[in-house]
Amino acid sequence: MVAILLLTSCISVGGAPASAPTGQLECIGRKTTRPTVILEAGAFGGAADWSLVAEALAAKQRVCAYDRDGMGTAAMHDLDRSPLAIARRLEALIAHEEGGAPVILAGHSNGGLYVEAFARLWPERTAGLVLVDAVGTEVKDHPLALADLAREERRAELTPIARAVGLTRFVPLMDDISPTAEAAARRKRSWTGRTSVQAGLAEERAFLAGLPAVDALPPLRSTIPVAVIVASRTPNTPLDRDWRAAQVAPAARACRSAVVDAWASHTSILDAQRDYVVDLVGWLNGEQPSAGAKRC
Repeated sequence: MVAILLLTSCISVGGAPASAPTGQLECIGRKTTRPTVILEAGAFGGAADWSLVAEALAAKQRVCAYDRDGMGTAAMHDLDRSPLAIARRLEALIAHEEGGAPVILAGHSNGGLYVEAFARLWPERTAGLVLVDAVGTEVKDHPLALADLAREERRAELTPIARAVGLTRFVPLMDDISPTAEAAARRKRSWTGRTSVQAGLAEERAFLAGLPAVDALPPLRSTIPVAVIVASRTPNTPLDRDWRAAQVAPAARACRSAVVDAWASHTSILDAQRDYVVDLVGWLNGEQPSAGAKRC
């Protein structure tokens, strides 16, 4: 039976400051001795993107996803959409739902920078990171990957036009994840909705500009376990090699880490090839060793 993310808390605060909780944290699975897994979506994404991953993880532990402010089902507010502000709002949601208990954070694509910021700000509350073909601060030292991000930001400017003429399928940032049937309907409503497009575009505009502020935070503690998934079907191209170098850098500095090179697309690791994510969360929970795993 297909599981649907169930709303366990809903907070929407109009005119809230950057650190106040906005949106909704949605959780399935029962609480166990394992840390709750928090799923952070990439650009123009939300809880629906993670539906298949969440369904698989919920068999063994509690897992939560959410729509960032203005995205999907979350109400729109006039807020700072920089990566640092997003991480602080995420912390407020987690604190409301989990208190001070450590959590595992999984970030896909641009969501990787948001969970990195969380882990730098609240290392004692970070039980582990799963960076799913993710963008992090290391991208600043990799010119090809950085230029690719700049191109993505320029493409994002087309999303309001694409929405207006019904051609969102031609904007890869928006329409290339295949979640569960129920989540797919929700996702379609999300990326065709006016506020979702506005919020997603505002996040894109703030992403690269906000990267230096995250990089200025205390570095990731080496004691935080880091699992990295690098997804590519053209791993030998100069661009993909540059992206891989940026993505694996956090694992190289962690005392406990694992790196998996997946023959996958940037989005198939959230649907057809979601087992990569599920297996690495299991590795963080001590289920089994992972190829490429290391310890200090």
